[in-house]
Amino acid sequence: MAKLSQVKSFVSLLLCILCLHAIAQQAKDPASLVQEWNTANNKQDIGTLILFYDNEVLFYGSKLKKQDCIAGKLSIFKKYPALDQQIAGQIKTENLENGDVKCSFDKAVTTNGTTKSYASYLVFHKVNNAWKIVVESDLTTDANVEKRKMKAKGAVLCDVDGDGVKEYAYLTPAPIDTTREMTCLDDSCTSVIRFSNKAIPELKIPNCLDAVVDILGDLNNDGKDEIGINPQWWTSCWSGYHVYTLKNGKWIDAVPVISTHCNQWEDGVKPIQKDPKKPGYVIIHYSQLTGDDIVTKTKSIPIK
Repeated sequence: MAKLSQVKSFVSLLLCILCLHAIAQQAKDPASLVQEWNTANNKQDIGTLILFYDNEVLFYGSKLKKQDCIAGKLSIFKKYPALDQQIAGQIKTENLENGDVKCSFDKAVTTNGTTKSYASYLVFHKVNNAWKIVVESDLTTDANVEKRKMKAKGAVLCDVDGDGVKEYAYLTPAPIDTTREMTCLDDSCTSVIRFSNKAIPELKIPNCLDAVVDILGDLNNDGKDEIGINPQWWTSCWSGYHVYTLKNGKWIDAVPVISTHCNQWEDGVKPIQKDPKKPGYVIIHYSQLTGDDIVTKTKSIPIK
C-alpha cells in the first residue's frame, strides 16, 4: 500500500508540474519560447524539451511522434556532448493562415570546435491554449529534402529562367483511365512539367502521355536553357518534337514542331542543336517520308 501511495503521489506531482508548465506557456509568446527552447537544448535538458513539442512534429523533414523527436535529440546530445547553439540576431515571427506562428532565426551551432550557421525556424501551434512546436527545421535541411524528392521524381537540373541558379524540372504524366482502352482522365491527355522554383510557371503539354525532359542548353543565346520534349502516344512511330523557351514569364515554342520518326531516334540523331556558323539559328534534324522510304533531313532555321 505504501508503494502504491508513493506512485500516486509521484503521478500527482508530475501532473501538477505539467499543468503549471501549460499555464506558464499560455502567458508566453512564441518568440520567448524559442529562447527557452534554445536554453533547454544547450543544457541538454530532455525533461524540459519534451514539454515544448506537440504529439506529432515535422522534425527536419520527417513526421515523427514526440517520443521519436526526443530520441533524435538524445542521439545528437550523445554524439556531441559539448554541443552549443546560440541564436544570433532577431527572432522574426510570422502569423500563418491556419493560426500557427512561425519563428525564424539564425542559429550558430558549435560542435567539436567548429561553428556553422543555419537559417532555422520553429512553427508553434496552440494546443489547449498553450503553444507547442509542430515543426522544427532549417533552410539547409529543407533544400536537401527537396532535392531528394526531386531526384525521386526523375527530375533534371536546369536554368530555364536565366537567374544563374539551377532548379529541378520534372514531368507529371497525363492521367490514364485504366478502365478504358487508350483513354485519359482528362480530355487532352496533358502532361505537365513542374519546377522546384515555384516562381517558374508550369509547362503543360497536351496530347502527351509521358516524356523524357531534355535540357537542351541555351540554344538562342538568351542565358536560359531550352527544354525539348518528344511526346509519347498510344500508337505510331511518328512524333512531333517540341522545343520550349521561357519568354516574359510565358512558355512559347522556340521553333516549329520538328517531325521525327522512330528510325531517327534509333539511329541516335538528335533533333536540334545550335548552328555554330549562324548566331540566332539552330540546325534541326527531321524525318520525312520520301516515296517508300523515311529519311532524316537537316536544315538551319531561326530560333525565337
